[in-house]
This record gives sequence, structure tokens and C-alpha cells, in this order.
Amino acid sequence: MIGKVFRIFKEKGGILKALDLWDWYEKLDIQKQKIVKYYFSLKSIKSMRFPYRAKHFDSGNVENTYYTKRTFLGSLAQMALLEGDTKNAEWLYLEALKMEGNPLEAHMILNDLLILAQKEKDFDKMEKYAKADVELFDEYKESLKEKNGGTLPHINSFDALIYLLEKKGYYTQALELLSYMERESIPVYEETKIRLKEKSS
Repeated sequence: MIGKVFRIFKEKGGILKALDLWDWYEKLDIQKQKIVKYYFSLKSIKSMRFPYRAKHFDSGNVENTYYTKRTFLGSLAQMALLEGDTKNAEWLYLEALKMEGNPLEAHMILNDLLILAQKEKDFDKMEKYAKADVELFDEYKESLKEKNGGTLPHINSFDALIYLLEKKGYYTQALELLSYMERESIPVYEETKIRLKEKSS
């Protein structure tokens, strides 16, 4: 009780203030608050490129951060994923998606969520996150192309959807998606194309 009273009077600073995340953080239950703070502290120890120390989480003056709300929470989710904590990684990624941000940031988060689902072999979640990313493609494709030096890279969500369609026996639909990828200059695996053509004939 006394600790709670003192927290009311504590000056709100740190990365939470810099990113205007205090309201979001204070609405979390105490366990979720501990999770957020834990992965911030762990990232400050383990990541050489992370510019903050544990004290910068909620105190001190943090200026000119290159993070957005979305990318900051996404970076904590990555830390949780690296630690094998898939449950909290997924929660942090989903919280990140709720924050304001651009389509390319959403793509990167959905890609990580898809990787998480693939690790867990959760086909329903694989389909959910892959579909969400594919539906967003038109909004992020130019930014992704620019980031990749003018061409599009392999996009995991498209490959995953083709895999899931093939797994269900929907070979024609898988080939249609593969043709769309070729029209959009998204790299495709030639062996997948050959295999699907053989199965659909």
C-alpha cells in the first residue's frame, strides 16, 4: 500500500515518458507490468545496440529516441521470443500492433508473429497472421522494396500461405497465389511451383 502511494508521487520519466506510454503501462495489471520491465532490463543487459540501461525504463530524461511505441514494444517482444517465452512474446507483439505505426512496422511484427506460430506448429495462428500480412501487402510493398535496395525479398507470409493451401489440397488456389507473387515480383521457390503444377494436373 505504501509503495503504491509513493509511486503516485514519483516523477514519470524514462522511455515510458519519451514514448508517451505511461498511461498504457499503468493500465496493465501488476504481472504484465513486471513482464514489460523485465524484458526491458534484460534487453539493456544483453543487447549491445540497445542504447538504454535498466534505470531509463521509468526514470530520467530520455530524448531523441529512434523508437516508436510500436517498434519499442516489438523489440521487447523479440527479447521474449529469444528467451523462449512465446506466450509473452505474442502478447507484446499484439500490444505493439495496437499502437500507431506504419504498414511496414505492422508487416515486421506480423512476420515475427508468423515465425512464432511456425515454431509452435500452430496452423490456425499461422494462417491468421499470414493472411493479415498478405492483406496488408499493397500498403507496405513500396517501403519494403526501398528498404531492400529496390527489389522485394522472399516474404514469409506468402510462402506460409502457399504451404497451408497445399497442405489442405487447394493446389489451384496455391498456384493462383504463386502467380500473383510472380506478377508482383515477389521471389518464389521454383521447386514449389513445379510440385504444385504436378499436383494440380
